Amino acid sequence: MTEPRPNYGITRIDQPEKKNHGFYVRVTHRGKNHQKYFPDKSLGGKPKALKAAKAFRDELLSKMPKYKQEMASRKKRRIKQSGVVGVTHVVSKSLKGKVYEYWQAAWVDGDEKRKTAKFSIARYGGEKALEMAKKARKSGVKGTR
Repeated sequence: MTEPRPNYGITRIDQPEKKNHGFYVRVTHRGKNHQKYFPDKSLGGKPKALKAAKAFRDELLSKMPKYKQEMASRKKRRIKQSGVVGVTHVVSKSLKGKVYEYWQAAWVDGDEKRKTAKFSIARYGGEKALEMAKKARKSGVKGTR
């Protein structure tokens, strides 16, 4: 098997308010989710939990077809960076195959609800959409104080 990207299918979970710290492995293949949680505390710390999570993930991938293994080993595509926390570049695909590209701003409002604003690159152009997203994020965050 080819080596998967270091953290392919592995997510770090840190929820201090719930005393929940560990790694979550999630790999989907042909519509079936394979998932398992690896808590730091019961596995003897963060490094051991990560090692167990990677072993589980690698075992899952070894049972999957070669194309799935190759997908896991490919380098992740470079994501456009905004330079602002809460402003991300998004590329999504509709069920009919149409690709949409936009900049998205996200923040939490005064009622602790997540808010987002999306700005189409096709409509506004890349630079203007990015500036609009940055502005929306800034005004959204200011409105919560």
